[in-house]
Amino acid sequence: MERNRKKISSWTPVQDIRFVVFDTETTGFDLKKDKIISIGAIALRAQRIDVGDSFEVLVRQENVGDREAVSVHGLLRKDIASGIDEKQAVAAFLDYIGDSVLVAQHAGFDMCMVNRILRRHFGIRLFNEVIDTASLAKRLEKGPYYNLAHKAGEYRLDTLCERYSIRLHDRHTSAGDAYLTAQLYQRLLAKGRKSGIETAGSLLMK
Repeated sequence: MERNRKKISSWTPVQDIRFVVFDTETTGFDLKKDKIISIGAIALRAQRIDVGDSFEVLVRQENVGDREAVSVHGLLRKDIASGIDEKQAVAAFLDYIGDSVLVAQHAGFDMCMVNRILRRHFGIRLFNEVIDTASLAKRLEKGPYYNLAHKAGEYRLDTLCERYSIRLHDRHTSAGDAYLTAQLYQRLLAKGRKSGIETAGSLLMK
């Protein structure tokens, strides 16, 4: 599978960019051993969340179902068994995101998990621009040089949702967390506009 990267111009207005806010649910947080069991995503353009432009897939994995992480996500062994294999799942995700800018809460983890599957099956990785909502919130609230590690809990999704008056709903599912993150990102974009963030370059700090 070959994919050519289409670069976004630094001068592209933020309003014209299709953002895909996504989340992965996994069996744990070990980047080497744990597996993706679902991917959820929703698109946002012109600061509007498009619920009609969304994506969700269950990923079939072997020897998954009784671990504590799975019960947290509300998924049972039969749910996981009804999913599609990870190669098909990640290929469908690639088709959905296209050249969009990706957005996720603590994006590094989700990117690593998806890239691990891509490397294993296709020998590629995600080429899209990526925005981490935790880092963007920190940048807007504290400035670009504030160390997130100082008060990591201050930038958890639950904490940010509370701070930005977002009602927690359907937490710990990939689709639910993607929608919560999209609402957070919507508010951060509005806050960013007041600080002069109106182009891809100013948003992505190119």
